[in-house]
Amino acid sequence: MNKERIIMAVDGGATKTSLVIYSINGQKLFEKTTFGSNYHTIGAEKFEKVITDLLLDAFQATPYTNIEVAAFAMAGIDTAHDLSIVKVLIENCFNQVPFDIHTIIVENDVLSTLKGITGGGPGALVLSGTGSIAYAMNGQGKIVRAGGWGHRAADEGSGYWIGQQIIRAVVRVEDGRSTNATKLKKFLYEKLEISQLEELLYWLYHPEYTNAQLASISSILSEAVELGDEIAINIANEAAYELYYLAKTVLEKINYLNEPYTIYLNGGILQNHSVIRNLFVKNMLKVYPKLSFKLCDEQPIQYIVNRAFSELK
Repeated sequence: MNKERIIMAVDGGATKTSLVIYSINGQKLFEKTTFGSNYHTIGAEKFEKVITDLLLDAFQATPYTNIEVAAFAMAGIDTAHDLSIVKVLIENCFNQVPFDIHTIIVENDVLSTLKGITGGGPGALVLSGTGSIAYAMNGQGKIVRAGGWGHRAADEGSGYWIGQQIIRAVVRVEDGRSTNATKLKKFLYEKLEISQLEELLYWLYHPEYTNAQLASISSILSEAVELGDEIAINIANEAAYELYYLAKTVLEKINYLNEPYTIYLNGGILQNHSVIRNLFVKNMLKVYPKLSFKLCDEQPIQYIVNRAFSELK
């Protein structure tokens, strides 16, 4: 095939955005990562600047102006309204950069990742990072979703949710509303380099506080679980059950009938917290014994590259 057949892939998350350009023979022609591009978080104007700057850098760095497929996998696309807004914003960006694009795909980042993994075939993806979400496909065109509605409405079992449970547990202890000792207090104060409740509250309500910062607290959970901390164990169990409900819901929505089927696992919680991951898998197998589970082992952008390649005719 002509190696000048070119695809572009963009992985736009809340904390960072990556853009790559590949030739059809797999040669990487450009790669750059910059600021996050969730338009809910940064607004439309900053969204356009982030994407336009990336496109300009790519245009100036490569000799190719004709792009067959450009796949944009963007965080923050949760409704039809979101999708329509992001499509317009991306079109505005391309109006400022002289690429000639044949096909533009704009999708929720998790859905795009799942399509990149399965090539459109059957499979499910459960993600627990800062937030939590699940998608499933039956391989015959049906795509379903559960969760991913943000920390104010959902995101149970996510890093944010775990961080919130840890904060609440520590505050209850400090407040005297709980008599259960927990090592989470010691680990939390060490992580934040503080020594008292007043400092914790200052950190929590500081103007520069972000959801990602609260989610980062989840990293202390595993050590407390390994030491037998009862409160930490309860949080881990609850997180695993919340992710189980997410996965169970999407399987029911596609009318899964307990045939061989793979659930892919992604995000910092499922990748790095083996206790929660193992509990989740155990809970799923009790109900669906023919399921198999696979950790996503590629960089996120690679799945979006696969998604773009799958559209080439």
